[in-house]
Amino acid sequence: MLGRPLLSHALDTEEFEGLADPRLEQNYVYTEMFRLTEVAAACVRHSSAKRPRMGQVVRAFDSMATADLTNGMRVGESEIVNSAQQSEEIRLFRRMAFGIQDYSTDFFTQSS
Repeated sequence: MLGRPLLSHALDTEEFEGLADPRLEQNYVYTEMFRLTEVAAACVRHSSAKRPRMGQVVRAFDSMATADLTNGMRVGESEIVNSAQQSEEIRLFRRMAFGIQDYSTDFFTQSS
């Protein structure tokens, strides 16, 4: 697939200009673009067995939307962000995107 090298390069260099809509003029949330790129890279794996299930993709996007709901909240009104969970999600998508066989994680088995 033509997109794989572009996605891989973007993740390696953390430069997303080639992926983002030019009309955004690089005005996007970096962490969201990084996450979207990781999810996209995982979804275009050559082997379908190595691609995430749609539910996994939806949960990855749901966790992004949930994090966005706390923007603009005053101190003390928002919940503490679980950075360990977010780091685990990122590691999982990297493993899936780059073909590492071990997809073990408890992130997707937790109920939301």
